[in-house]
Amino acid sequence: MAKWRLAGVAAAASLMMTGCGTAVEPLPAHPVAGLEIAQPTAGEASALAGFGERLYTELRGTAPNPVVSPLSVFAALGMAMSGADGATAQAFASVLGLDTDALEAAVAYLLATLPSETAGTKLTVADSAWLDDSLTPEQDWVDRLRTYFSAEVYATDLQKPATVGQVNGWVNAQTGGLIPEMLATIDDDAAALLVNALYLGARWQEEFDTGLTHQGTFTRADGSQTDAWYMAAPPATRRYIETADATGIVLPYQDGRLVFMAVRPATGSLTLKPGDLGRWLGAATYRDNVAVTMPKFHTEYGADLVDALAALGLGAAFSPATADFARLGHTAAGPLFISQVAHKVSLDVGEKGTEAAAATVVAMFASGALPTDEITVTFDRPYLYAVVDQVTGVPLFIGALDDPALAPPTVQ
Repeated sequence: MAKWRLAGVAAAASLMMTGCGTAVEPLPAHPVAGLEIAQPTAGEASALAGFGERLYTELRGTAPNPVVSPLSVFAALGMAMSGADGATAQAFASVLGLDTDALEAAVAYLLATLPSETAGTKLTVADSAWLDDSLTPEQDWVDRLRTYFSAEVYATDLQKPATVGQVNGWVNAQTGGLIPEMLATIDDDAAALLVNALYLGARWQEEFDTGLTHQGTFTRADGSQTDAWYMAAPPATRRYIETADATGIVLPYQDGRLVFMAVRPATGSLTLKPGDLGRWLGAATYRDNVAVTMPKFHTEYGADLVDALAALGLGAAFSPATADFARLGHTAAGPLFISQVAHKVSLDVGEKGTEAAAATVVAMFASGALPTDEITVTFDRPYLYAVVDQVTGVPLFIGALDDPALAPPTVQ
């Protein structure tokens, strides 16, 4: 089993937000012992993937073309979980599928191994915590944020007008400009903001020929039709999915670790259940003469995830009467609880590859033999897609294309 050694935490560099007011200085670092972080077990990785699948299912009917970044959400929630105690910690473990220690180790492994910057792929994942002057944080919690989440931790006045610009500036920088405004305002009762930001720019191993891109018809779930711009790839040996409930394709990126999986229902509509992503990915086999026709699109999605997470079982964290974040810190105003889990995603799929970003803010308040026949996989009706880490099976993004008319492509 591969292990990655994380050195003792060093002080984070000062964060200079130009145009956003006074620079915010990170809190001083406290050295901790080095850690050996092992790759998550198959069961742990499956639990994290299952959380993403259940969260996506909760959000599925809230808007057309929904897309969520499970990695971003559980990293941000994980920072809150590190400060949870008692029944609240148990609720986090039930929803996220791992106890605090296992989740921290899993996030640390992903943060140590996923980020890359090669000729064809750029992937960055960053965490930060913005602590109001009214909050007295527990030092052990701050150390855990630095150790397991590689978080930049800042003490500031969250109610100052400049602070929202500083937080937005941090997210904008970490997402390559794809999410320029994460927060419109910061509530007067906010005691802490726990922020994750993720950026992915990945080229296909085999790019689509722009000369084959053409306009075609896409049939929505209700039977109505709309125009879409389709990318096309001629017959070749590809990873093809064929199960009792779905057919699909797995398209690799140049880094060799991440893949884009698109799956359409065999009949009717496609639902996503825990374990489905891993099952479909595991069912993918190399087949000859597989042609692909798939819409190019650009989609953006934003939501407060509190209701969806409460439906999954995390309600205890959202009520001042039940939340227990004693391990995080305390304020004179009363006990801490989570009031908002803001999530935004921007995702673009085109002939050259995929560019995507996600950000999450957890706001803490006080109070066999190959065939010779050609196989054509055409995604001309609603389908599900995911960007998945092949090493762990953890999804970075899960989404659906229901209506290309609402997701017009950008030029690549």
